[in-house]
Amino acid sequence: MTNRNKANVYTCRQIILKLIKPTLTVLAIASFAVVAQNTTNPIQVDVIYPQGVQNMQTLVLTGTVEAKQHAHLAPPEAGRVAAINVEIGDIVTLGQTLLSLDNKLAELEVNAAQANVKAAKVNADEAMRLYQEVQKLSEQQVVAQTLIAERAAFLASTQAQLASVEASFSFVQERLNRHTLKAPFNGVIAQRNVDIGEWVSQQTGVITLVAQDDLRLTVAIPQQYFSSLSKQTDVAIEIKPDSSDAKAFRATLSRLVPVSDMQTRTFMAQIDLPNNTALVSGMSAVARISIPNSEQSSITLPRSAIKQHPDGGSSVFIVQNGVAKRIVTAFTSLPNNQVTINNQNTDAAFIISGVASLQDGTAIVPTVLSNTVSKLESVAR
Repeated sequence: MTNRNKANVYTCRQIILKLIKPTLTVLAIASFAVVAQNTTNPIQVDVIYPQGVQNMQTLVLTGTVEAKQHAHLAPPEAGRVAAINVEIGDIVTLGQTLLSLDNKLAELEVNAAQANVKAAKVNADEAMRLYQEVQKLSEQQVVAQTLIAERAAFLASTQAQLASVEASFSFVQERLNRHTLKAPFNGVIAQRNVDIGEWVSQQTGVITLVAQDDLRLTVAIPQQYFSSLSKQTDVAIEIKPDSSDAKAFRATLSRLVPVSDMQTRTFMAQIDLPNNTALVSGMSAVARISIPNSEQSSITLPRSAIKQHPDGGSSVFIVQNGVAKRIVTAFTSLPNNQVTINNQNTDAAFIISGVASLQDGTAIVPTVLSNTVSKLESVAR
């Protein structure tokens, strides 16, 4: 390189240094100002430890209203239908007669058994009289002991015979009673499958009885929600009947059936319904079931904790080692100047005042708006 070229290079370097020197000076002053702000001039701020809020997921499922008592009744005895006392739609009460069978033969058996009881009772009374007679004679020692033993044995035999015929009488009386079909609970007659004159047996379903008051809603829930629901003791549910004028009402999950359907991969859940609803068995209703979302939780903060960015974003600040740490995050507005933020730690101290003048690393002096002494001391350190 010639001396002339070396002189030109040197001159260029001098010009470049003169141009960038003011810029370097400005940057150095700005950096010094930031450091001074972060280390020598801490900002007084208020901090809180927010409350965690469990996010809820809502399942909307259509279920079927069922009666807990839904019976297909059959007569206890076989026979010919002699009388039918109810029709479809009738409201019946516990013990009310629904149907009667021809009971003529059963009545004759009862009459015969009743006569046998009377005869056996006469024999037993006579045996008792004879035994008491020899007992009195034995006090005068004018009767043989063998006669006393014979009378005692005869009395025991007649009493046993009386007990036997009384049992037979109870048996045929019960058979007579079984010729009448009675309502096992309060309900409505949903179906009648027999007419007068037909022969029925114990396997013949003659009447369907459905309870009106004791109802429940049965829904099929996807199997992936079984674990979440089984861990909860009080699952909130809103029930909306499938009718235009019906109002929604609250209910709770009554029971889960821990067996999954292999075809649909769902398990059955039952929801007991109050008695004052307009629902009846067989109707459909929509259940809105609230399930905690274990994968996402949120915290609630005052709106003053949010710092808005010029580009439309937002962030919050927490206290970490005596300085402010920025966390860029979205938020959801709530009433009363509150916001929620997802997936944040409730053990962190969030700054709720003066966030507009904070930067990442700004030195701060926190004032904890909390009664937790241990958390206050950890922040001060």
